[in-house]
Amino acid sequence: MIAEDHNYYHATVRDKAIYNPLAGRVDTKVCIVGGGFAGANTALGLAERGVRDVVLLESHYIGRGASGRNGGFVFGGFSLGEETLLAELGADKARALYVGTVASVELIRERIARHAIECSMEDSGVILANWFRNDAAMLRRQRILKDAFGIEWEYLDRARMRERIHSERYYSGLFEPNALHFHPLDYLRYRARR
Repeated sequence: MIAEDHNYYHATVRDKAIYNPLAGRVDTKVCIVGGGFAGANTALGLAERGVRDVVLLESHYIGRGASGRNGGFVFGGFSLGEETLLAELGADKARALYVGTVASVELIRERIARHAIECSMEDSGVILANWFRNDAAMLRRQRILKDAFGIEWEYLDRARMRERIHSERYYSGLFEPNALHFHPLDYLRYRARR
């Protein structure tokens, strides 16, 4: 492994196998470049649809980049935020895209179960924690999620945050029940073995 890969997920990955590099010429129906989440899930999706002639190429090892060291949290939405999504796309398109991300959470859940992927999945939701004393942004996000997307994230005031995470650090939070956490590198490496 490379120096940049010293993190919890690399230290605790179950499959530490080194795969041989591709040698010679290979003819294939589909060639996928990149062994992160996009590449591995594309290969899995093709296999689930009966496409067997697939080659997945990765220049280092499966899960080397951001996919293998991300936080492991799986929940719907986009990093740019719901307000920006609404402003840029309008309500109908933004809602359709958001619904797609919620369906993706369920797809990951189903794949872990169907393929018995050992990836330390904890399927009990996630909390978006607020460090700041002003929780107006949290309440605004909760309202937008409900009104524009039909998604219910539960507001946690300071006392409820302390009960849930046993810390004085956070002022408030939003709990997303339709979310999970897993070991992303175990998930990816499992896919590479199959």
